[in-house]
Amino acid sequence: MFESERWQSALDFFLTTFAELAILFVGVSFLVSLLDHFLPKDKVRQLLSGNHGYGIAMMIGAATPFCSCSTLPMMVGLLKARAKFGPVMAFLFTSPLLNPFVVALFWVIFGAQVTIVYSVFVLLMAYIFGVLLQNFGFERYVRRDLMQDESCNSDSKVKIREEEKQAKCHNSTKTSCSNTTSDKKQSLGMKLARESMSQLRIMLPYMVVGVAVGAALHGFVPSELFSKLSSRHLLIMIPLSAIIGVFLYVRASTMIPIAASLAAKGMALGAVMSLTIAGAGASLPELIMLKKLFHWPLLVAFIVLVFVTACVTGISIELLTII
Repeated sequence: MFESERWQSALDFFLTTFAELAILFVGVSFLVSLLDHFLPKDKVRQLLSGNHGYGIAMMIGAATPFCSCSTLPMMVGLLKARAKFGPVMAFLFTSPLLNPFVVALFWVIFGAQVTIVYSVFVLLMAYIFGVLLQNFGFERYVRRDLMQDESCNSDSKVKIREEEKQAKCHNSTKTSCSNTTSDKKQSLGMKLARESMSQLRIMLPYMVVGVAVGAALHGFVPSELFSKLSSRHLLIMIPLSAIIGVFLYVRASTMIPIAASLAAKGMALGAVMSLTIAGAGASLPELIMLKKLFHWPLLVAFIVLVFVTACVTGISIELLTII
């Protein structure tokens, strides 16, 4: 590939990925804020509390076809709603790796056996690490400034506005009172849109850096690198594939066809699975964005979680193919 073509490939990747991420981020943030407005925080806490909360969180994660970066606004929304920390972490891990489309692709390309092993290990490891992070108190490593609402004393301000509206309605005609409902809906929509854009502005520098890194890797790292690595021993190749995967930025649905191509070229299936999980579960752009949300201990714990899951799943699938 010529130098100009590499630059063009990197630029195309940056523009399309950044536009997709920005739109997804604002859209998901708006929907989460809307749910947060109508769904009482007590209800969210109740749903995601106890052992059943992990199951519900992983079901939500498996039902949402997000990539690793666009999962973040929903995670922030759950944390703001004071959902239990362990289930939220289980959701964060499950969402980019497991959804109906990914399962269908796995089933068609790799067969039922590999798909079941992949799905079971993703859910099992998400549950185990969610419980461990909860029990060891890693919630204290979430940055509190981002978890707060835009303004302090928002409840009291809402009450004051409601009282003002009631006074105006009492002193005005019935027609003007009936118009307040539509005005209220419009003002709510504008408020949620402003909050979504505000969250995007906070994350924008991290998003730009993350996508730029992903674009550089996409445009300038040769694809032949992966096939050359296939000659390495499996005990080296599987962890190495997981490390390489972290430096990629791909959706699981995008990674699976690439994985099928690598497997067809002779790359061990365990290493392919390790690359897929690490690439879709903890890409470098996502980690750059997570640094805005997490302190270092929690960020490192998340990386270890994805790395261990990638290695354990890869080794298990390799043993399965040998048996």
